[in-house]
Amino acid sequence: MMDETPIEIVDHDPEWRDRFQAERKRTAPILEDCTTRIDHIGSTSVPGLAAKPIIDCMAVVSDAEETLGNIDHLATWFGYEISHVPGDWLLLQREDEDGQAYNLHLIPESIEEWRRNLRFREYLRTYPEARERYESVKREAAAAHPENIDSYNSAKSDCLQSILEDARADDSITIPKNDGGT
Repeated sequence: MMDETPIEIVDHDPEWRDRFQAERKRTAPILEDCTTRIDHIGSTSVPGLAAKPIIDCMAVVSDAEETLGNIDHLATWFGYEISHVPGDWLLLQREDEDGQAYNLHLIPESIEEWRRNLRFREYLRTYPEARERYESVKREAAAAHPENIDSYNSAKSDCLQSILEDARADDSITIPKNDGGT
């Protein structure tokens, strides 16, 4: 598992999209038989949004049993390690030779979490004022809790929930087809 490092929010890097695409290409052959889509989620997937420089990849799992069998392949071939199990899904992490950190979320198709992630991403991509509000809260949370990820996440929670409610109420926000997170 990656070392605990201080929480740092950095300005958006346009290379994050390309890094996601490369990681998607690396993992897709292993995951293609047990997933319905692999998307770029999280703050690095939103152009213009400052973020922790960690690329979040989300694989929507159609066959949980098959996926669990492939976790060993991910660890062996690509250096992923199970970080934790936040409910009904798995989070794996790795760092590449350049120090780029990746999270791989394996989320069952049957739970709402994957739709929530995509709806949130699309809302932030669509509404600059929501993106700016979220970025401000993220920067404040990181400054207040630079060593504690749970406190950092908790400090963002109200803003995140408010934006999610707005996204759910906005009929123009739709979940795109599997486009690889572009």
